[in-house]
Amino acid sequence: MQHAFDFQSPPLNWDRLFFCVMPDETTGGRVMRLGDHLFLQHRLDGSRLRRDRLHISLHHVGDYPRLPSKAVYAARLAARAVMLAPFDIRLRAVHSFEPAPHKRNRRPLVLLGDGGEALMMLFRTLGAAMLRNGLKAAAAFTPHMTLSYGPQPVPTQPIEPIRFQAKDFVLIHSRLGLTQYEVIDRWPLVT
Repeated sequence: MQHAFDFQSPPLNWDRLFFCVMPDETTGGRVMRLGDHLFLQHRLDGSRLRRDRLHISLHHVGDYPRLPSKAVYAARLAARAVMLAPFDIRLRAVHSFEPAPHKRNRRPLVLLGDGGEALMMLFRTLGAAMLRNGLKAAAAFTPHMTLSYGPQPVPTQPIEPIRFQAKDFVLIHSRLGLTQYEVIDRWPLVT
């Protein structure tokens, strides 16, 4: 099962590039309120993601000491090859992933997502385009939205589903260790 991303952690302040689907403002607010409830209910410690960092990861492009323009260019070419219609995503359960061995106190608390065949098609289509453009792509993924990182596990449990429509996907530049996201580009899903 995939965790946040299956790769080694680079040094802090490196540049990370990845593709994801981000929720709209209303959905982000609902997710944050659910996170508040879970933190109280389970007496959780840990670091919460801010509203503007909520996302469902699709593909990790790479980690770099300095963001290379060639990687951004190849990622943009790959994204332009995706032609899919908007689709619904449903967040249906809360779950704790196992932490990476070198990060025992950073267990991801996530909402498990389901976008049906459409989300899987976005993942596969984008991944194939990444490979054609000289990038690596994951073979499989578990759709999820990370809420926080902390030491305590939370048992898997259903939630009142949170639904939103994926109308686009984005390429994010993240500065590791600085909790900064920059949307490099956005591609609409159109009918």
